[in-house]
Amino acid sequence: MAGETVLLYNCSGPQWAKLRQVLAVNKLHFRAGERAQYGLTLTQVLSGDTEEAGVEEEFSEPMLVFCGLTGAQLDRLLTAMRRAKLPPVPLKAVLTADNRTWTSQRLWQELRAEHEAMTQGSSIHQ
Repeated sequence: MAGETVLLYNCSGPQWAKLRQVLAVNKLHFRAGERAQYGLTLTQVLSGDTEEAGVEEEFSEPMLVFCGLTGAQLDRLLTAMRRAKLPPVPLKAVLTADNRTWTSQRLWQELRAEHEAMTQGSSIHQ
């Protein structure tokens, strides 16, 4: 498996060039999670598995998965992303022993549910 890597989902095109620059400046590798691989585990996607494993529900929101980064590296990267004024990416996760066997789709579903719960919770107190 690759060292410090960021899996990028739906982060292609010119508006994301600055993100790729920020990753390069921070000496981080990145790999695009392709739609045909949404049914593969995160470990398979990270390893570059070219197998196709479609899913019932595709997603188009940007999602980032931070793999093998130390806490300090992650803090530096998130700070650099804010300073670069990148488009917002609410769906972010760190690869863990628990989620490494999840599919990209399952991670997306979990992150989306968490984000919706946090967003709804914050609007209640306003």
